[in-house]
Amino acid sequence: MSRKTQYNPFLKAHFSAVHLFLTGGLIIPAFLFQNNLTVRVSQVLLFAALASFAGKRIKWNYFLVMVGSITAFNLLQPLGEVILRIGPFAITRGALNQGLEKGFTIVGLVFISLFSIRPDLRLPGKVGGLVARVFFYFERIIEGKKQIEPRRLIESIDTILLSIYTPGQTQLAGGEATFTEAGQTTWVGVVCMTTLVLLNWSALFLAPLA
Repeated sequence: MSRKTQYNPFLKAHFSAVHLFLTGGLIIPAFLFQNNLTVRVSQVLLFAALASFAGKRIKWNYFLVMVGSITAFNLLQPLGEVILRIGPFAITRGALNQGLEKGFTIVGLVFISLFSIRPDLRLPGKVGGLVARVFFYFERIIEGKKQIEPRRLIESIDTILLSIYTPGQTQLAGGEATFTEAGQTTWVGVVCMTTLVLLNWSALFLAPLA
């Protein structure tokens, strides 16, 4: 048995795809309305850990560049107290805080999607089947990204798509996608889901008091 087959991410072992999706959805509002930058950064680190538990590899250099770029562009619009001057350029506290908030918000949402959306997510109806199929192919393309060659971009992507498509494997006789949801939510998953939701919503209301 290959090493990849033996690997069983924690979240996949204890959460069904739908319950994990709902957990992410319940967390998003508490994260978006969080005004305390320190708490927001802590939430992002938590979401990154959850993405790792879901079996995803985090490329920190990419996300650090993203936060840095968004913050740098935001500094071009001075706001509030000047905390540093570099020649004619002034770094203001308000612009810095806003830039960091925007950057970490985007990164946090990416991490939430990484841990809460799985290829085996099955939502009811035809729209749910379409969404599941999109996530399924997206996950397979991400897994095969090392095979993508810039000089033959379209051809290499087409090769990956053909390699993961087997006629009849993802289609029912009526034409709807057939993605089998892996696993069920265990009592450990219920405890984790409840704790995550309560923790993030509690931080939303208690952070301003800190």
